[in-house]
Amino acid sequence: MGMLKIPPMLFKNSHRSLSVLLPAVLLVSCSGWMDPGAVSNGPSTPAPAETVALPLKNTSTPQPTITPTPSPTQVYKIYEQSEAMLPQFSEDVDAHPRLTRYLIDVQVDFSEDSLEAGIQGEANIRFTNPTDEDLKDLVLMLWPNQDQYASTMTAGPVWVDDVQLEPTEELGGLALRIELPDAIDSGDAVDIRVPFRINAEPFDPFSPRRFGTTQGVLIAPTFYPLIPRLVEGEWEVTSPPPGGDTTNSEVAFYQLHFTYPSDLALAASGVEVDGRVRGGSTEATYVTGPMRDVAFALGPFKEFSSEVQGVEVNTWLLEEHVLDEPIVADAAGTTLALLNELVGAYPYKELDVVDAPGAFGGIEYPGLVYIGTVGTPWMIEPTVHEVAHQWFYGLIGGDQIREPWLDEALATYAEALYYEREFGYGRSTGFLSQLRAAVRDGAHPTWPIGLDVGEFESSKDYGDIVYHKGALFIDALRRHLGDEVFFRFMHDYYVEFRYDVATTRDFQVSAEEACDCDLDALFNLWVHEGGEIADLSR
Repeated sequence: MGMLKIPPMLFKNSHRSLSVLLPAVLLVSCSGWMDPGAVSNGPSTPAPAETVALPLKNTSTPQPTITPTPSPTQVYKIYEQSEAMLPQFSEDVDAHPRLTRYLIDVQVDFSEDSLEAGIQGEANIRFTNPTDEDLKDLVLMLWPNQDQYASTMTAGPVWVDDVQLEPTEELGGLALRIELPDAIDSGDAVDIRVPFRINAEPFDPFSPRRFGTTQGVLIAPTFYPLIPRLVEGEWEVTSPPPGGDTTNSEVAFYQLHFTYPSDLALAASGVEVDGRVRGGSTEATYVTGPMRDVAFALGPFKEFSSEVQGVEVNTWLLEEHVLDEPIVADAAGTTLALLNELVGAYPYKELDVVDAPGAFGGIEYPGLVYIGTVGTPWMIEPTVHEVAHQWFYGLIGGDQIREPWLDEALATYAEALYYEREFGYGRSTGFLSQLRAAVRDGAHPTWPIGLDVGEFESSKDYGDIVYHKGALFIDALRRHLGDEVFFRFMHDYYVEFRYDVATTRDFQVSAEEACDCDLDALFNLWVHEGGEIADLSR
């Protein structure tokens, strides 16, 4: 989730109207998707492509039900996913030909007289069965229905290869399960089309949310039906416990097309490959390369851009926070350069850092992070932490519900590395001492860090163990291995699991291979079993 500490803030209530559109993927046959080998991709400087948009209603209040009519054959220009990648990583696209592909088409109505936003759209998805077994059903997660989102979402019916199917709701509308008339053979692909609506609501700084409207800004992560992970042949359909992160998904390719009022600024995962202005609206098409999920924000931002080792770092700030731009941009850029050096290169051309009041301390999404504390004295650590999640969650995935320490501990330790690089060992040591004090004074200093989210009694316990004690474990591992071996291990771990999902066992094996040593005792004490640790004893 990013940072847990949330300083009190007062936000002005403001609102404006907006309209957003994200078009879909490649629909040239009745089934919706063209054979990948037959796709004619756009040139490196693509020309505008004609698209057929969904019929959209101009209303600020979403209708209670969706009764879509199958649209006629639509042709969309397909852009090269490699446009989103730095040149040295462009081949990563061709190396993953079977990743799920999303083409998403939405309109957002953010009214003049209400802070609510209505989102109506359609997702076109090409999914390839990655397992060795036939799949008899599909699942779509509707994350805007989760409690951490100030929103509600409806979706359906679903077309699979142009056959209309009625999904079954599970987990109170958090998931849709689609029973298939014909199983999907191993390695085969199907085309899925599903319309959806979302009603996004306002939230205040004392009740932070992942999704909704705040201070005239719409923040919208995972705003589309998302295919969950398959774990041991079963769909991962889980309602996450309170307090931790929510989504678990595999890396996929996205093509997004937005239409929005020209007086608003758009920040989105990926890279813009096409754009135009029509009347009072701006249209922009984005591609992402291989990303775990995507997010966007729309609002009255001022954009600031800088280049860090070939990556365009964009900082999007509200007018009242523009004087904080040097602090936020420097923290983001320094973290990117530091982790490029110590872990492995960030492969995408852009990174967006978005001013999102009330979005917890901050929330990470691939290619885009929300920072909820801009305008307060507490900006550096949330920015460093969320940017670090581009490596630990975005590039190297993990189970954020069952093994949350894998990304949160590493992102928190990145704060110590930032202080060490910028201000020396003294400042880094002071930061780690603060973490030790928090764990030592907490209710359960002997608990292991490898617990799942639901095993913690409170959000404070979760923060003390997963974030604070987790970072102290990474520091203990570094001291045990020595810097040369530790950072070689971190780089090897990045290379092996980039665009993949790692487990605690994977992490330990990678460390043991780097040091050619047995780390069972260290992992048992800190991760699996817990126990008394000298400098954490009361």
